Parts: sequence; C-alpha cells; structure tokens
Amino acid sequence: MSESTQASVVAKISTPNESPYRRGKIVSMGELAAIRQRYGDRRIVLCHGAFDLVHIGHILHFEEARAQGDLLVVTLTADQCIKKKRPVAFQEEHRARQVAALEIVDFVAIVHEPSAVSAIQALQPNVYVKGSEYSYLLNDKTANISREKELVESYGGHVFFTAAEAFSSTKLAHFLLVSSEATQDNPLLRNDRVLFRDLHNFEFKIEDLNYFLRRAADLRVCLLGETIIDEWVDVAVSALSQKSRCLAGREGKRTKQIGGAGIVALHLASFVKEVRCFTNGLSGDLPGNLHVTHLADNPIVKTRFVDRDLGYPLFEAKQLELGTIRHDLLPDFNDYDLVLIADFGHGLLDTREINCRMEAGPRSFISAMAQVNSSNYGYNLPTKYVGADYYSLNRTEAELCLHEKGLRETELAERISRLLQCRLVSVTNGDQGAIVKMGNESFALPSLSTSVVDTIGCGDAYFAFSSVAACLGMSAKMVALTGSIGAAAMAQRRCNASPISEHEFLTIAEIVI
Repeated sequence: MSESTQASVVAKISTPNESPYRRGKIVSMGELAAIRQRYGDRRIVLCHGAFDLVHIGHILHFEEARAQGDLLVVTLTADQCIKKKRPVAFQEEHRARQVAALEIVDFVAIVHEPSAVSAIQALQPNVYVKGSEYSYLLNDKTANISREKELVESYGGHVFFTAAEAFSSTKLAHFLLVSSEATQDNPLLRNDRVLFRDLHNFEFKIEDLNYFLRRAADLRVCLLGETIIDEWVDVAVSALSQKSRCLAGREGKRTKQIGGAGIVALHLASFVKEVRCFTNGLSGDLPGNLHVTHLADNPIVKTRFVDRDLGYPLFEAKQLELGTIRHDLLPDFNDYDLVLIADFGHGLLDTREINCRMEAGPRSFISAMAQVNSSNYGYNLPTKYVGADYYSLNRTEAELCLHEKGLRETELAERISRLLQCRLVSVTNGDQGAIVKMGNESFALPSLSTSVVDTIGCGDAYFAFSSVAACLGMSAKMVALTGSIGAAAMAQRRCNASPISEHEFLTIAEIVI
C-alpha cells in the first residue's frame, strides 16, 4: 500500500467505540496497517478466532484482553477456512456484525486464512491474546499458535493467555440444539436430540485432555489379542416358516467390520506414535503406524442376522477355529511404553507365557482385559493374568471373579482391586457409567451417552483410551473420562463401523465438559 493510499484509508477509519453499524468499525484486512499507523501511540490488543456463537465466555475473554491495552481489535477466521474443523452456525458477515456490536470491541476484520499470521503482520499488535486452552500448543511447533507467537515476539510484542472460564460454542450448540445446517452431516452435532450428558459439575478441564492427547502422541504401544470380524446380515423378516415353524425372511446387505483387538488397535493408531499388534486375521488398508504380527492366520468371525426394520439381532453364528498358533512370536514387553492384553477368550494368547513376562518386571505399563462372552461365560476372567498395572472389566466380570452379585459400585471396585492385587482398576456398568479405583481413591462417572445406537465396541474403546491415560499416570478422574469418551463415541455408531478419530474425541469432550 502506497503512502498516499494508506493515508486515505487512515482518514476513513472511524474512532474506537463508534456505533457498530457504522462501516468504519468492521474493516478490511488492508485497513489493519492503517489502524496501526493512526493509533501508533496506543497499546493495541488483538484477539483472533471463529467467534461463532458469541456467549459469556467470549465476553470474559474480550474483557480480560481489553485490560491489556488501549485498543481491542478482533479478527475472525473466514468461513472457508473453518469448515474442515467445525462448520459454523453463522456466516462470516454475521459473525463480524455480532462481534462489532460489542461496545468493548473497537475494530473487527475477517481473515481469509486458517491462522492470524497475516493480521499480525499488518496490525503488529502489542499484545496477541488467546484462551488458556491454547497454551499447551506452544510445545507443538507445527501448531499455528507457535508461528503466531514467534511473529509477535519478532517485533517486540508478546502473547497473553486469558484465565477466564472457558465456555464451548460446540457444547452450547449441542445442548441448545442450534447447530447449523452445515453440521448435520456430523452425527455428533445434529439438532434432533441431545446425545451426551453435561459434566460441568465435575469440573473437568479441556486443557487436561489436550495434555492427554499431546502425551499419547509419543507412546509406542504393543497390543496382544484376538481380532474378531463382525459380520452383519440385514434380514427383511416376513413370517414364520410353515414347515419348520422358525422365523423366515429375505437376506439383504452383508457388512463386515473389524472388532476385538483389531478395533482397539485402530482406535489407538489415531492417537499414539506406533502400534504393534500381535493378533490373527487383521489385514486390509491399515494406518501406516499400525504394524501387525499374525500369531494365527484364521479370522474369528461372528455373524449376526439382524431385523432390518427394527435393528434387533435374530440369531448369531460363530467361526472360532484359529488354526496353528505361533506362541513363539510374542514380543519383548520392554520394547514398548504400553502393553495391552485384550483377551476375548478364544485361545490365541498363552496366559502362562504372558504371566512369566509380567513377573519378570517389565519396564512397560501393562493393561489387561479378559472379556466374558457367550463362548466362554465364566471361564475367561481377568484373574488369569497376574501382575498387570491396570485392569479394565465390566460388572459381570467383576461379579464372576468375586462369586457375588449386587454389590455397591464402591465395594465392588474395592474388592476386585484387592483380589487382583492391583492399585488401578476400572469397573464399567453399561448405562450406569464406570468407577475407577486408584489406590485409596475412587471416582465414579455416569455414562456420557444419553442416546445409544449400539453398545457393541463400547467396552473395547473404554479399555483402549483409559489404558493410555493410566499409562501416562493421570488421575482416576481422567482415566474414567478418557475411557468414557471413547465408549460414548462408539455408542453413536453401529457396532465397530469406524475407529474413533481425534477430532471426534475432542468434539465429545467439548460437549460434555
């Protein structure tokens, strides 16, 4: 911009706090440099974000930001730069108008890029303000905040993180059922029903989950267990067969999904550095950081015939023959940060050999799950594994171990912890939630899902994510929360239709926290 052009732009810029409906308050990107020139003697503060559903959290953020200087400029990310993260409820012009309507804001501009770099270069604010949830990203040199901080400090400015209580627009949109039409393709953000429970009374912090994700990204994980192929056959039920008096119908679509240890591995692959899975029958288009060693070649297949109209299972058939099992291929546990034992009771794992390796005192953190199902009811219990650091089991499995039913959750967790001789135990109880016993501390968390599509796969997801939190030394509250977010995500899909993504994990976290 030439000096004469810049001077004319400066002359057109209105003074701070004029009516928001005056064109001078909402400015173009090209006018930011002119604002810096006109108010060169002022301490300019810049806030940047989507600011979609403006709420009390934004007001507190702006008030704390304004206190850092004399002039508050707010830049908004343009619509096309937001959609890959989360579609907005309001278009950029409307978002700019609602922010400009706030008396505390002096100028507003729309930035047509996913970061504030161009705005910072043009305005050169004395203070660049972000919410406290962004502070953890300073350790991630690929994050926008790191580049923005470096740029601000290059000319003598500094970054300030507000301490005001965070209020999530995603959470407000979910519970008020006011998500935009653009979000309707995301099953977590539809307007037709509330899917999740509000946990604000538990005082969780999104920063703790960001810490969980950052630390998890460095883990090398080993997973041992059976992969199960879940096959769904949709049946259009017609009537009873007149000859055999059995239910009759027409077979429709067949769908195959990866379950068991396979889906646990796929969940983890999106969150950790590396997963080495020792299993059977796991193949196909796998993530690059998921490496498979086959202890047996044959898949375990569970075929469920399902009423197409009502979604109810009609009959289940199983193929359980693994063939030759190569127990000599088991890994050295000390090569990994976290070892997960996902035993579904079909004979793939050598319990004696695994116990010997645990007894040897591995440096890795070991999590164990031995699942009870219709093929092994009462015979596949977590007591078969001795010396794990963390056990995850459901109420039925805990009651079978103790040979007693009807215990209160706290007593159940206490007694199973003593039986397993382990300081860290999770006991899940379906729609009642989960309780985590860690040493002398117990923490109970209700189920996060208020609406459920299917419960198959929820326990496996809980085991996967709670094990990572346990490995990272997080509190009982965080072990319960991370596992429960995984379970809640799986409850919104049919069986193991897809692994959980980091975006999905954080979306649910923002809603419930």
